[in-house]
Amino acid sequence: MFIRLFLFLIFLPLMGCASIGNPKVADFNPATQIEYGKTTKAEIIAMLGEPNSKTYGPNGEEDWGYTYVQYQVKPATFIPVVGIFAGGSDVSGRNLIFIFDKNGVLQKQGSGESQVKGTSGRKMRRFIKEEE
Repeated sequence: MFIRLFLFLIFLPLMGCASIGNPKVADFNPATQIEYGKTTKAEIIAMLGEPNSKTYGPNGEEDWGYTYVQYQVKPATFIPVVGIFAGGSDVSGRNLIFIFDKNGVLQKQGSGESQVKGTSGRKMRRFIKEEE
Protein backbone atom coordinates (compact mmCIF):
# COMPACT_ATOMS: atom_id res chain seq x y z
CA MET A 1 0.00 0.00 0.00
CA PHE A 2 2.82 2.40 0.89
CA ILE A 3 4.53 1.72 -2.44
CA ARG A 4 1.36 2.54 -4.40
CA LEU A 5 0.92 5.81 -2.53
CA PHE A 6 4.58 6.69 -3.04
CA LEU A 7 4.38 5.99 -6.80
CA PHE A 8 1.15 7.96 -7.08
CA LEU A 9 2.73 11.01 -5.42
CA ILE A 10 5.81 10.81 -7.64
CA PHE A 11 3.85 10.59 -10.90
CA LEU A 12 1.06 13.00 -9.90
CA PRO A 13 2.71 16.10 -11.40
CA LEU A 14 3.26 14.27 -14.71
CA MET A 15 -0.38 13.28 -15.15
CA GLY A 16 -1.60 16.78 -15.88
CA CYS A 17 0.81 18.02 -18.54
CA ALA A 18 0.36 18.08 -22.29
CA SER A 19 1.69 20.09 -25.20
CA ILE A 20 0.75 20.43 -28.83
CA GLY A 21 2.77 21.81 -31.70
CA ASN A 22 6.40 22.74 -32.10
CA PRO A 23 8.28 23.38 -28.81
CA LYS A 24 10.94 25.42 -30.69
CA VAL A 25 8.29 28.14 -31.13
CA ALA A 26 8.31 28.88 -27.38
CA ASP A 27 11.93 30.10 -27.39
CA PHE A 28 12.19 31.54 -30.90
CA ASN A 29 13.26 35.20 -30.98
CA PRO A 30 12.55 36.70 -34.41
CA ALA A 31 14.42 39.93 -33.65
CA THR A 32 17.76 38.13 -33.46
CA GLN A 33 17.19 35.18 -35.78
CA ILE A 34 15.62 36.52 -38.99
CA GLU A 35 16.18 39.35 -41.45
CA TYR A 36 13.41 40.70 -43.69
CA GLY A 37 14.17 40.54 -47.40
CA LYS A 38 16.98 38.04 -46.81
CA THR A 39 15.88 35.03 -44.74
CA THR A 40 14.56 32.19 -46.91
CA LYS A 41 12.03 29.41 -46.41
CA ALA A 42 14.90 26.89 -46.18
CA GLU A 43 16.47 28.87 -43.32
CA ILE A 44 13.16 29.01 -41.39
CA ILE A 45 12.76 25.24 -41.84
CA ALA A 46 16.31 24.76 -40.53
CA MET A 47 15.45 26.82 -37.42
CA LEU A 48 11.90 25.61 -36.69
CA GLY A 49 11.17 22.59 -38.88
CA GLU A 50 8.11 22.26 -41.09
CA PRO A 51 5.24 24.68 -40.34
CA ASN A 52 1.93 23.59 -38.79
CA SER A 53 0.03 25.37 -41.57
CA LYS A 54 0.61 26.88 -44.99
CA THR A 55 -1.65 29.20 -46.99
CA TYR A 56 -1.09 30.53 -50.47
CA GLY A 57 -1.97 33.97 -51.81
CA PRO A 58 -3.06 34.96 -55.31
CA ASN A 59 0.26 36.61 -56.17
CA GLY A 60 2.46 33.65 -55.23
CA GLU A 61 3.05 34.66 -51.62
CA GLU A 62 3.04 32.00 -48.93
CA ASP A 63 2.05 32.30 -45.25
CA TRP A 64 3.51 29.80 -42.80
CA GLY A 65 2.13 29.30 -39.31
CA TYR A 66 3.82 27.71 -36.31
CA THR A 67 2.01 26.99 -33.05
CA TYR A 68 2.93 25.71 -29.61
CA VAL A 69 0.39 25.21 -26.80
CA GLN A 70 1.13 23.88 -23.32
CA TYR A 71 -1.59 22.63 -20.98
CA GLN A 72 -0.93 22.08 -17.26
CA VAL A 73 -3.46 20.75 -14.77
CA LYS A 74 -3.04 22.18 -11.29
CA PRO A 75 -1.97 19.44 -8.83
CA ALA A 76 -4.82 20.31 -6.45
CA THR A 77 -7.24 19.05 -9.11
CA PHE A 78 -6.31 15.46 -8.24
CA ILE A 79 -7.02 15.80 -4.52
CA PRO A 80 -10.51 14.50 -3.68
CA VAL A 81 -12.91 17.25 -2.58
CA VAL A 82 -10.12 19.89 -2.56
CA GLY A 83 -9.91 19.67 -6.37
CA ILE A 84 -13.47 20.99 -6.65
CA PHE A 85 -12.44 24.27 -5.01
CA ALA A 86 -8.74 24.67 -5.81
CA GLY A 87 -8.31 22.67 -9.02
CA GLY A 88 -8.21 23.77 -12.61
CA SER A 89 -5.68 24.17 -15.37
CA ASP A 90 -3.41 26.71 -17.02
CA VAL A 91 -2.98 26.97 -20.78
CA SER A 92 -0.34 29.03 -22.56
CA GLY A 93 0.44 29.29 -26.23
CA ARG A 94 2.47 31.07 -28.86
CA ASN A 95 1.96 31.54 -32.60
CA LEU A 96 4.43 32.62 -35.26
CA ILE A 97 3.50 33.64 -38.80
CA PHE A 98 5.96 34.13 -41.65
CA ILE A 99 5.00 35.67 -44.99
CA PHE A 100 7.21 34.89 -47.98
CA ASP A 101 7.16 36.40 -51.45
CA LYS A 102 6.93 34.30 -54.63
CA ASN A 103 10.72 33.79 -54.53
CA GLY A 104 10.61 32.26 -51.04
CA VAL A 105 12.16 35.26 -49.26
CA LEU A 106 10.72 36.48 -45.95
CA GLN A 107 8.78 39.75 -46.23
CA LYS A 108 6.84 39.96 -42.94
CA GLN A 109 6.61 38.16 -39.63
CA GLY A 110 4.13 38.25 -36.78
CA SER A 111 3.73 36.55 -33.42
CA GLY A 112 1.24 36.30 -30.61
CA GLU A 113 1.08 34.84 -27.13
CA SER A 114 -1.80 33.92 -24.86
CA GLN A 115 -2.32 32.61 -21.35
CA VAL A 116 -5.46 31.31 -19.70
CA LYS A 117 -5.54 30.54 -16.00
CA GLY A 118 -8.47 28.25 -15.29
CA THR A 119 -10.33 27.14 -12.21
CA SER A 120 -12.84 24.42 -11.65
CA GLY A 121 -15.86 23.62 -9.59
CA ARG A 122 -17.42 26.20 -7.29
CA LYS A 123 -14.83 28.90 -8.04
CA MET A 124 -15.69 28.83 -11.73
CA ARG A 125 -19.43 28.96 -11.12
CA ARG A 126 -18.98 31.94 -8.80
CA PHE A 127 -16.81 33.70 -11.41
CA ILE A 128 -19.44 33.18 -14.12
CA LYS A 129 -22.18 34.53 -11.83
CA GLU A 130 -20.16 37.68 -11.09
CA GLU A 131 -19.57 38.31 -14.81
CA GLU A 132 -23.28 38.17 -15.75
